[in-house]
Amino acid sequence: MTDRLTSWSTPAPAPDTVLPPSRPSTPLDPAEFSRWLEHQAAPLRERWAADIGSREAGRGDGVDELVEGFLDLFLEVLPLTLGPLRSQAETLWVQAAQLFGSFAAQRGLAAGEVIEEFQLLRESIIRLLWASPPVATPNRMALREVLRLNRVIDSGVTHASVGHTDVLFFALFQGSGVPETLTDDARYEILQQQHAIEAEVRALRRVLSGR
Repeated sequence: MTDRLTSWSTPAPAPDTVLPPSRPSTPLDPAEFSRWLEHQAAPLRERWAADIGSREAGRGDGVDELVEGFLDLFLEVLPLTLGPLRSQAETLWVQAAQLFGSFAAQRGLAAGEVIEEFQLLRESIIRLLWASPPVATPNRMALREVLRLNRVIDSGVTHASVGHTDVLFFALFQGSGVPETLTDDARYEILQQQHAIEAEVRALRRVLSGR
């Protein structure tokens, strides 16, 4: 019986089959993730603009310029939401998202459509994270940073919906129930608000560069 058990026991591994010890991995620094987002702004913008453009044919009357301005603004603010001034950056993110939502209502989009446009940003980032990850061995992505990024995008979705609803509410309150179309004055006002948020973003970057 003893001989039979011995014959079935697992043999010890040969010395040349022992794997070398793996190098310990360290979480990716939040600043590195933020820099990766900044460096990926151009491909993200291109992909996001293409996805939005494929859903809206025949835009005109200054709509394209405003949409592109929003894309640039969001991709300028997003990396800052992962940095040391993320509280201030998230305030600007919320302002931009609400303005984007009100702009969407004036473009004639439904609430679900503006939400989908924000979801397209999430999809674009996920695709780039897969295709060109910001991870250099032995570093690894920190779940905390991924969750924070996801939360920021969720916040954008929520506040874009709020901005869209506010426009519909005021239209209903005024009696028409239909948002005003994009007049020249409305486009100018949205553009001025974009520029104001962009100025605050530049101010944040000056603070960061002085640290």
